[in-house]
Amino acid sequence: MVEFISVRDMLNTMMMRGQDRDFIPFSITFVTADLKKGTGGKRITYDSAVFVGGPSKREDKVRNPNHYDNMTRNIRHKNSDRITTIHPHLVIKFNGLKITQ
Repeated sequence: MVEFISVRDMLNTMMMRGQDRDFIPFSITFVTADLKKGTGGKRITYDSAVFVGGPSKREDKVRNPNHYDNMTRNIRHKNSDRITTIHPHLVIKFNGLKITQ
């Protein structure tokens, strides 16, 4: 039996913190897309990723990515420093659950 999770529940789970106040790792599979360059379509899976975000400690923001307005989120693989911007509506699986819109 295939189980599902909504995008909203996925985003809430993604931003959960453990007792140590660090973000809890999750597994995620998503499809890439870049409308400006006209590229994408690659399926990428991170077996252990963490949410990168929260309030910035910098007072002088050079660039505001407007994640909520643009419906994007930043994540990174647990073993890497490279940040990846994803679109939650392009996520296929989250913690082994299929995504429903």
